[in-house]
Amino acid sequence: MTKVDIELQRKMCNPPDTNRTSWGKVLVVDDSVLHLETVKLYLEADGFQVFCAGNTSDAWLILKKEKPDLVLLDVRMPGENGIDFLRNMKVHFGSTIVVIMTAFGSEETAAMALKLGAFDYIKKPLKFNNLSKIVEKALSMKNKIINHNKSIEALKNAYEKLQVSADSILQCMSAGVVAVDNSLNIRIINQKFIEFLEKDREIVVGQNFYYAFPEFEKYRILRSTLENQRSVRMQEIKFNIGHIVKTIIVNTDIIYDHHGSGIGAVATLEDITELRHKEEMLRDRERLAIVGQMAAGMAHEIKNPLTVIKGFVQLLARTSDPGIKVYVDIIDNETTRMNQVIQDFLQLAKPKSLERNLMNINELVKQMYPIIESLALIKKHNCIVKLDKNTPSVLMDSAQIKQVILNLCQNAMEAMDEGGNLTVETTFLPAKGEVCLDIKDTGCGIPQEKIKSIGVPFYTTKAEGTGLGLSICFSIVDKHKGRIDVQSQEGQGTTFSVILPIER
Repeated sequence: MTKVDIELQRKMCNPPDTNRTSWGKVLVVDDSVLHLETVKLYLEADGFQVFCAGNTSDAWLILKKEKPDLVLLDVRMPGENGIDFLRNMKVHFGSTIVVIMTAFGSEETAAMALKLGAFDYIKKPLKFNNLSKIVEKALSMKNKIINHNKSIEALKNAYEKLQVSADSILQCMSAGVVAVDNSLNIRIINQKFIEFLEKDREIVVGQNFYYAFPEFEKYRILRSTLENQRSVRMQEIKFNIGHIVKTIIVNTDIIYDHHGSGIGAVATLEDITELRHKEEMLRDRERLAIVGQMAAGMAHEIKNPLTVIKGFVQLLARTSDPGIKVYVDIIDNETTRMNQVIQDFLQLAKPKSLERNLMNINELVKQMYPIIESLALIKKHNCIVKLDKNTPSVLMDSAQIKQVILNLCQNAMEAMDEGGNLTVETTFLPAKGEVCLDIKDTGCGIPQEKIKSIGVPFYTTKAEGTGLGLSICFSIVDKHKGRIDVQSQEGQGTTFSVILPIER
């Protein structure tokens, strides 16, 4: 009796435990019934669930129904041979482990089987006592592959989530961000960067940075960062975007790979235009405070002697001499004008306290319209009113805001020749929680270098103006926690925008 027969007899005398959990499903495909039964007996005894097929047709049916973990496949069989079966099987059941077995094997057959995806290659006659080890090794490898693929899939999902999170964070940043490679081609960019520069055309990743943003060419910030391999910190630059000068702070850094080599640069942009505007407003307030203190002292010093002069002028006016009366009238008019200047001084120095009520700016414009229209008719101008019906009510001192509207409209009409257009327009700005009143003229416009001085006491472009009217307007709006923005183009006109916050 051979060793195989002895081992076979031992297996037959110790049938498999049917309650034991199966180590896996195995399909044996062989045209030898004896070989099938022997393999089945050995593998079942070691805890595997075994299915047998004497031809490839039956094997296909078992594959579809049972989906075995491993196939022991004979190469030489009637009909479709094992190699062709393997080739077709890998197309439809690619994850199933295949071990080729044959008594007629050769190195070429083995190489072909392995190339087609077979896990291993064994020759007949089989060593049945080692067969379980071969199957276990193959299934163990399959489990490792499955676990490896799961790990890869988990890492892939985690990476995709990280990418989504990183991209979401990048797009939500208040600062503009752009990253370029060593050739200055854009690799990463967020929407805020494009919005800062108000680009209309689509920015495509891969474009040269200076082609996409030619405004930066003269500053050479990213180029110098790459050339010098040195970061740039808090560099302030200015851009003319449309008719607005924007002030932007730029920071740059070198991007390094895991070897420490520079592979590009990143730049962040922060728009500080509004901050600089507020700083200028603060400086203006400080100047106004100084002027106010001076005005208060000067007004008290001048008012008393002016009152005396005005009294004596009124006495002189009683004379019947017409020659003297002409000069008396001139003195009276000039003292009256001086008194008005002093009153303006006092209002600027010690403004009235606000008596705020909830009021809609549209209603104020409607109330002021008859006065504005009559002034426009006298000066032969066209008056256009555009009211945003969605404009909400705002807490304001209506009398003082009316003074602002009237003053700005008078200035606009004085800046135009006959036939000019005065436009009064209201707008609701929900994103900023503000209402805006625009007063536009079609006059000669204001040079850009002079716009900064508008609102400064005694600064005026009018021959007979004092410059206090606009200073008072700025002071009133400032007390309302608002602001006045000025936009102008020479030869086209000027727009004064009174912007008030919505407070409840």
